[in-house]
Amino acid sequence: MKVLVTGGSGLVGRYVVDGLSSDMDVDVLDVKPYPKEGTRTHSVDVLDLRECTRVIAGYDGVVHLAGIPHPLNDPPDRVFQTNTMGTFNVLEACAINGVKRFVFVSSESTLGLAFSSNRICPRYFPIDEEHPLAPQDPYGLSKAAAELLCAGYARRVGMRIAALRPPWIWVPEDKERALYQGLVREYAKWPQNLWAFVHVYDLVDAIRRALGVKSSDPFETFFITADENWTGIESRSLISHFFPETARIAESIVGAASLISSEKAKKMLGYQPSYSVADILGMNSVARSSSAEE
Repeated sequence: MKVLVTGGSGLVGRYVVDGLSSDMDVDVLDVKPYPKEGTRTHSVDVLDLRECTRVIAGYDGVVHLAGIPHPLNDPPDRVFQTNTMGTFNVLEACAINGVKRFVFVSSESTLGLAFSSNRICPRYFPIDEEHPLAPQDPYGLSKAAAELLCAGYARRVGMRIAALRPPWIWVPEDKERALYQGLVREYAKWPQNLWAFVHVYDLVDAIRRALGVKSSDPFETFFITADENWTGIESRSLISHFFPETARIAESIVGAASLISSEKAKKMLGYQPSYSVADILGMNSVARSSSAEE
């Protein structure tokens, strides 16, 4: 399969390109050069529809990663415009060129919790794809709008489109490890993230599987997570302390189980997360015997 990865020169994108290249012919579309030689890179901005249309010709599938990854460092209008118009342009270019497979890397920020201005309490745990989306911030709104675009293009041209919703994507790099260790030490500051994460290698596996997904519906959404939260604390303890209003808690919430479910991806894609917090940090910085009240 010949695949184009937009945003392939970014931190996560580089892992995606390297991972898919093991059994696919992978090129990159990015405004930044790809750091390794031997990978064909189209120096194109996703906001340029004409150029996107020109370079996307001939690909079997597109993985769309390009965009602004959070709303914290850019003006709201730039975040929303870049992410929504960039997705529209890539989808339109794929439709014009007859691309059959499209994987959109969306976000759990579509739920609205991560960057909300007002408190949002989940209706139930674990959250799945049936949970209502309620984004308030320009990033979450842009991802939700982009998913709507994906659904529209799937209906319009029959393209098989999977929108993957990873939470925080953790990568095995020293600078990032220091950040994650700080998160674990100060876990009480991060309830809006639901302490959910996915190892980048597991995300790459999910993308590979999504490129070949077979479904009666041409558009599907999937949460892609690790099986555990990143605190090492029992999830029921976290819920009772930080989300006491949520009464619906499934029996599957045992130990440090993730508060976002990837069961749909497991059933439809054959996804099975293989990496844990320990694979990134070497050990949990918060003892598993700790409780959320301490």
